[in-house]
Formats: sequence, C-alpha cells, structure tokens
Amino acid sequence: MSVDQSAAAAPSRGMELRAVFAANIRRLRRERGLSQEGLAFESGLHRTYISGIERGIRNVSLDNIAVLAEALRVEPGELLRRGPIEASKADCVPTFDY
Repeated sequence: MSVDQSAAAAPSRGMELRAVFAANIRRLRRERGLSQEGLAFESGLHRTYISGIERGIRNVSLDNIAVLAEALRVEPGELLRRGPIEASKADCVPTFDY
C-alpha cells in the first residue's frame, strides 16, 4: 500500500471506530435505563455532547472516554470493542439520587 492510500484509509477507520463507540454508548445507556440527559448528569458532560457522540459526529477525547466509561460502569476499552459488551445484570441497574 502506498503512502497516499494509507493516508486516505485512516479517516475511514477512525469514522468506523467512532461509529462503534457511538453504538456502544447508546446501547449501554439504554440498557441502564438512562436518557441522554441522565447520562449527561452522571458523567458531568452536556446533553448535546452526548447526542453528538451517539450520532458519531463528536471526536471524543481519552479523558471523556474515561468519564463515560465510569458513568456507564465499564472499562474504557469496552466502549471501543466491536460486538456485545459483557456486563453483569447488577451493572445494568440504574441508580437515581433524588
């Protein structure tokens, strides 16, 4: 593969990984019974930022990946895995502080 082909392929791989990340965030949020606003509250991020992540239009920093993983109770690397994420049923029970 030439240098030109490698450079052209890199953005599409990044966009594919962003789509995997978006799908994992959306699925885990729903499994935990959280709205986008609820995940925003749990993570300290803005609701519109969460929406942008789930639509795959935000390029999320490592710091925010860690924040989201903590809010969703998974390891950060799990958010980037293709395929289902293994989570115990106890991890899927939402907590609400009223």
